Amino acid sequence: MLFSKKITWCVLSILWLGLMFFLSHQNGPDTFNTSHGFTAWLAQLLGVDTEFLHGIVRKAAHGVLYFVLVLLLCGWQILAGRKLWVALVLAVVFSVFDEGTKPLVAGRHCDIEDILLNDVGAVLGYVVARFIRMDSRLG
Repeated sequence: MLFSKKITWCVLSILWLGLMFFLSHQNGPDTFNTSHGFTAWLAQLLGVDTEFLHGIVRKAAHGVLYFVLVLLLCGWQILAGRKLWVALVLAVVFSVFDEGTKPLVAGRHCDIEDILLNDVGAVLGYVVARFIRMDSRLG
């Protein structure tokens, strides 16, 4: 039973990493269209201006994606008998790698601010995982 839970958390973590890598390595126009389409839907739902919201959504996405990543990695680390800080280190390393490879994609660039937003999301995910004592909720 423990083995299948560990595999589940591992697979979810890897799938999430794959989604993040896919989203961050779309070319310039494709990433704009993806975020703008989501923003238009959200703006209509909230009754606010799409263009105003678009910049916020693009920046907030960094934190949200890394927040979820760390929660998934924490679940995996707990079941693997490892310390939670390993999840945070893995997320920060991936953040630097992810941003560092963006200049290889047409219309993309590496942005230190994005790395910081990623890392803030990762740290918040780590704090939440520690705070809610995630290990008691994995069952």
